[in-house]
Amino acid sequence: MSEFIETVSTPHVRHDAVMHDIPCNLCGSQQNHPFCPENGLRLVECENCGLVYVSPRPDPNELYALYGETYFHNNQSGVVGYTNYLKDEPNIRKTFAGRLARLARFIRPGKLLDVGCAAGFFLDEARKQGWNVSGLDVSSFAVGYAAEHFGLDVRQGSLTELDFTDGSFDAVSMWDVIEHVPDPKAYIQRAAELLRSGGVIVLATPDVGSIPARLTGKRWVGYKLSEEHVYYFSIPTLSRMLNEAGFDVLDARHVGKFVTVRLFLDRLGMYSPIIARLLALAEKAFHLSERSVYVNPFDIVAITARKR
Repeated sequence: MSEFIETVSTPHVRHDAVMHDIPCNLCGSQQNHPFCPENGLRLVECENCGLVYVSPRPDPNELYALYGETYFHNNQSGVVGYTNYLKDEPNIRKTFAGRLARLARFIRPGKLLDVGCAAGFFLDEARKQGWNVSGLDVSSFAVGYAAEHFGLDVRQGSLTELDFTDGSFDAVSMWDVIEHVPDPKAYIQRAAELLRSGGVIVLATPDVGSIPARLTGKRWVGYKLSEEHVYYFSIPTLSRMLNEAGFDVLDARHVGKFVTVRLFLDRLGMYSPIIARLLALAEKAFHLSERSVYVNPFDIVAITARKR
């Protein structure tokens, strides 16, 4: 694969994209009010069920256009995408290894579908653990990378459009996916159709109801470009959506990720620049920038649920 260029521009939806008002995806209500309007992300909160989402927003084709190669490598990852997703492969794999270990508490390896598989790191780790894996992603760049580098069975497209056999999977995973899709309720319902009875779905997503999100307000690191994160779930709203699709929640907890010290300090600087600068001095003195650390800010919720 060709080398990335450090000065790559930030991906973004076209400025002239047509915007549409959106009803609540959870309960269907048209009644909402602004949510944290000072962040400028067009967030609203449903007055009936409390789901937070972006409205108005572009149509799905405009949203999916965001996920090109520059999404996975750009200089403004605090706003959209990743600084360098491929370079961070060791940390991503360590994070996924921990999530696979937790999944093993609820189900034995079988057929697994990873929705939003990106470059295939989770699928490759799952395959090593004995899973028969398949994946999908809307990004042609990501799907191409996963197929070329790991020989994975991956398809380009959305879960609601691709043709998979109902009842053919034992597990469906959606890591940092559900907040991106234009119709998360349809995704969860489709996952229920694809799972056998007793199959398991696992999801992780930023928790807008978490204490860090509430305390930091517009500075919360979970807020991304409004064309990237279009839904902001809390544990109650995501649990309700799963329950209505025929799932019983087995486990809900806040989880962390393995990151480099450099990325940790970059994110910390969004909350406390002074502390971040002091720690950066130690980072430089002891050459810690690429050291891997596990960070759990308690604002990402992971939910495991079983199909009834």
